[in-house]
Amino acid sequence: MAHTVQSFMQQALELYLKSHRLPRYQLKGASRLRACRTAAMGGHALYCGNGHFNGYWYNSCGHRSCPQCGALKREQWQRKVEGFILDCPHHHWVFTLPHALHVLWCYNREQCQQLLFKSVRETIQQLSADSQYLGARSGCILALHTWARNLSFHPHIHCLVTHGGQRETEWVKPKKDILFPAKVMMKLFRGKYLSVLRGLLVDGELSYPPELSKAQVASLLNQWGREDWVVHCTRQYSHGHGVAKYLARYIRGGAIKNTQLRHVSDTEVRYSYKSHQTQRTESMTMSHNDFMARIVSHVALPRKQQYHFVGLYHNRSRERLNKARLSLGQAEVGEVKAVSWREFMGAKGDAPCCEACGEQITVLKRVKFIGGDVKFC
Repeated sequence: MAHTVQSFMQQALELYLKSHRLPRYQLKGASRLRACRTAAMGGHALYCGNGHFNGYWYNSCGHRSCPQCGALKREQWQRKVEGFILDCPHHHWVFTLPHALHVLWCYNREQCQQLLFKSVRETIQQLSADSQYLGARSGCILALHTWARNLSFHPHIHCLVTHGGQRETEWVKPKKDILFPAKVMMKLFRGKYLSVLRGLLVDGELSYPPELSKAQVASLLNQWGREDWVVHCTRQYSHGHGVAKYLARYIRGGAIKNTQLRHVSDTEVRYSYKSHQTQRTESMTMSHNDFMARIVSHVALPRKQQYHFVGLYHNRSRERLNKARLSLGQAEVGEVKAVSWREFMGAKGDAPCCEACGEQITVLKRVKFIGGDVKFC
């Protein structure tokens, strides 16, 4: 039997909740992952164009952290991004929070997530506008991940940034191949993030563990104002499509994929991951409770975007983006037709066909499953 995140949730969630309290959004997310594509989610009756009945499909939960029902959304997001990003070199940067500040994130999750996006966005915008480096408006996509490869808590933002920018009617190339110095980015990002936290602390709007005093939190922030933070800068890419494809993989689907689960016993879980340090596939074994804690810690906040479009790539900057495309000899951004579920499944060779006549399944009628009965909606 192949193990999945859902089968683990069905096995372990109820027992976990007897000894652990979860925030409402994490409880709701975990419950939806457990119920995904079961009768509890309702479903659709399937018919071909000739009216032949072909059984039922249970609905997907649609949660952003579910590893088994986000494939279509990921494909749609990737096509949308590939339809407007500039055909020019791009950079891939990763801005990471120090581990010592994770405790404040856990107590101020929404504020810290918004602050991380804001600090990274303002850092890139400020350096892009600086004539010492570029003096133009760049295009950027920011994507939040809260996990390391081994699923430990590790909030960081991936950035896809154009190597250059638009200044009025001309495309401006940076003065150096690196675009912005990593040390300068780090210090600016660090200062912006800590400045807001200090302000929240002074105003009494920052929550922290009861074992820490206000003075100790202030000391922690001062200490990490002197330490180096990690800003990882990869080499320049000739285009941005590869990074866009990488980011699309995590727009939906959460921190762990079903294929990573190797074994689930009555008390333990073993899963695999590719180690950053050794670049080899390694495995980790932990108790049900510890593994459940890792899963729910990465459940996405409701109504909060996991990615932002910035500068030329902002949704309200199409006119500027088209000027940049004109400067680079590229056509204006066209309308990208959304991929339907039929097209998506057909491209993978999984388009459903009628068992009786061979025609494609084209009619879906919504149903609910109540006890052993089926009710059409």
